[in-house]
Amino acid sequence: MHFDIHLKYKTLRYHKDTQPQSLFVFSLCLCVFVVCFITLPLPVQAACISNGCHTEIGQKQFVHSPVAEDECLSCHQKQKEVHPSGQGGDFILTSKGGSLCFTCHDDTEFNNRYKHGPAASGACMTCHDPHDSEQKSLLRMPLQEICLGCHSDFDQSMRDAKFIHSAIQKLDCSSCHMPHSSVEPKLLKKKGTELCFDCHKNLKAKYDSSLNKHKALYIERQCGNCHLAHYSTYSSLLMREGENLCYGCHGEDNSNRSEGLRNIRNDIEDKEVVHGPVADGECIACHDPHGNSYASILKGSYPQSFYAAYEENLYDFCFQCHDKELLTSETATNQTDFRNGDENLHYRHVARAQKGRTCRSCHSVHASNGQKLINPDGIKFGDWKIPIRFETTETGGSCMPGCHRGMSYDRAEYIDNSDKADGEKKERKIIYTPPPTK
Repeated sequence: MHFDIHLKYKTLRYHKDTQPQSLFVFSLCLCVFVVCFITLPLPVQAACISNGCHTEIGQKQFVHSPVAEDECLSCHQKQKEVHPSGQGGDFILTSKGGSLCFTCHDDTEFNNRYKHGPAASGACMTCHDPHDSEQKSLLRMPLQEICLGCHSDFDQSMRDAKFIHSAIQKLDCSSCHMPHSSVEPKLLKKKGTELCFDCHKNLKAKYDSSLNKHKALYIERQCGNCHLAHYSTYSSLLMREGENLCYGCHGEDNSNRSEGLRNIRNDIEDKEVVHGPVADGECIACHDPHGNSYASILKGSYPQSFYAAYEENLYDFCFQCHDKELLTSETATNQTDFRNGDENLHYRHVARAQKGRTCRSCHSVHASNGQKLINPDGIKFGDWKIPIRFETTETGGSCMPGCHRGMSYDRAEYIDNSDKADGEKKERKIIYTPPPTK
């Protein structure tokens, strides 16, 4: 009868007829081999994971390749023969900080001009777990949580903000920023408008095709001149609301600016009559803030000259709010107070095949101290300001601008202003046909 004892490195066979002294030798050898088996340095990977000490490592969705390939010694260097020694310090890292990571990982994307603090200082493990993670790129937690863990000011501000950039809500910080380094300030992926246009493609088309461009999009911070990148109190992530945003540039006389911006605030303040959209602070009711093919980035056609040959759709932009019959009807009853008897004087002035007077010939576009936005100080005509000398009566009025002699009108009784008029009412046969009822 006999049996075998299998050790890691040797097999001993015990026979039933073994002598006592032989049994003693066998037992001694057995003890020696058992002690050697326990204390003999084993392959490190088996000691790390297979022996049941570090079984939690490598169990998550994403595993660092050295862990997955049983290559613990690619990062850890053994210091003591026996592990665990119970005293600590059994292993040290083969290198410190980023130098360890760059043993395998390319450092090219870390060397751009603008560097992220943790990456620049080699603190890779501030964001990454060296063994395994439930997040891609071995991140310790979802990316936005990592970013806000340091940028706590953003965290609190976004909690209080009314509007948050959809890129933050639906994506994460890496949709706009590089995590390690960038050639652009603030670790941006691309320059200015190029980054915004990756998502806002409709605005890129307008940016590329606009004949009249809003300069704010092309200087200094570009989109950032008007919009905040992360969150805002105002819709569209605007820095300020309504007219206050526009006055940031168009509200002061700044001799340091070379763009020659007009001080619109100065045109409006303390004026008795203010154009409706301006009074409501809605500059974008008339102007397209991103540019278009109309003068002054207006949203529609509005002649810039004093004279313009009349065309049917030339003033359709104004007629989004105003009654189109102001210009299309030769006669009028209640469409306008500017009529002589039933003669529509807007039609008389504007609807001319040659040298039709445009709206700006009499009216200011933003504000005025005169009725109906008529500027008592006059209207620009090249280098000259033409005086209007407009006065009103209970049923009409008169004007004597620099472009013609004094003339009067009366809604109740037609006044003949012709050279041949003898001061009496001239007989006129004009029949007004009201528009069909809708």
